[in-house]
Amino acid sequence: MSDKKYNLGLALSGGGVRGFAHIGALRALEDLGIKPDIIAGVSAGSVVASFYASGMTPDDIFDIFSNVDMGKFLQVDISKSGFLKLDKFRRFIAKNLPVENIEQLAMPAIIAATDIEQQQEMAFTTGDIAERVVASCSIPLVFRPVKIDDSYYVDGGVLHNLPSYYLRPLCNKVIGINVSPSKLGSIKMNVRSLAYRTYKIMTMKNVAADKLLCDLLVDIVSIQKHSTFDTKAATKIAQKGYFETMKILKNTPNISDYKND
Repeated sequence: MSDKKYNLGLALSGGGVRGFAHIGALRALEDLGIKPDIIAGVSAGSVVASFYASGMTPDDIFDIFSNVDMGKFLQVDISKSGFLKLDKFRRFIAKNLPVENIEQLAMPAIIAATDIEQQQEMAFTTGDIAERVVASCSIPLVFRPVKIDDSYYVDGGVLHNLPSYYLRPLCNKVIGINVSPSKLGSIKMNVRSLAYRTYKIMTMKNVAADKLLCDLLVDIVSIQKHSTFDTKAATKIAQKGYFETMKILKNTPNISDYKND
């Protein structure tokens, strides 16, 4: 008998606009009769995880985000803490979710962020969803840190870009969906590009260990050519997420072990 609280956990990585691949991956999982008992997300993965945990279908989530110009969510922040702020994005999330707090979601969920004062990972399981999702998405030096209670938080990918780390102690089985590429394109000599590249190097290093914590890993490599902010490719990215996930799952010998009873 297992003493784990949940049977199946699903971990959704960060990856910017490549997070649309998570929507396709969720559709593939559902088509094969696989639904997690708990879901965890980092950065873009935290957005998809929150909406899926609220009871929305993958198609519902795609409809909400596919026609949105993500660039309109970015506001210049002239403070010393970051270049951009995500206040508009926070309001958009709050407006489109049916509940306000994580503990009100239909499915247990973990929103992962990084506490930059305590220098440690943070697994949010209660509190305002939109605020915590924005914290999870706040790439250091690119976005302003988010203050929650008495601490400041930035992107969860700084320490764990694939949140299998948070699920492993809780779940008998963990499926990880990684939409963050393992290769970097050419470098541009400007502040934003250098800051983001530094962040990507961190996430590429820490995700290797988090992959090992998964019983089943779906590494969606076909989306590597799409940039983090390639909003025009949302449909293509979601489709690639579906077909690549379906291919991997169908070639998994013990896939029936992950299906709902």
